[in-house]
Amino acid sequence: MTVTIEGKMFGGYLKPDFTSKETGEVTKGKFVVQLMVEQKLKNDEIKNELLDVSVPTELISKYKGKEGQMVQIKCNYMSKEKVTFYGVA
Repeated sequence: MTVTIEGKMFGGYLKPDFTSKETGEVTKGKFVVQLMVEQKLKNDEIKNELLDVSVPTELISKYKGKEGQMVQIKCNYMSKEKVTFYGVA
């Protein structure tokens, strides 16, 4: 299932590479887009939340230089205790 996240792009950064302690295998760090999103609460108040959405390498250029602008990211998501979003298109 995919969802589209819309918000004002706050910034972006490249996560450091990850090295597995067990195998020594290195996984390249992903680029993360930081979005400020508004969530309407039951009492009609607005809560601002900063979300980190990792995006595939081929999509980085789509978001570079868009700081301060409204952007949409089509995402899949996964959840254990907290929902984590990752861009797919």
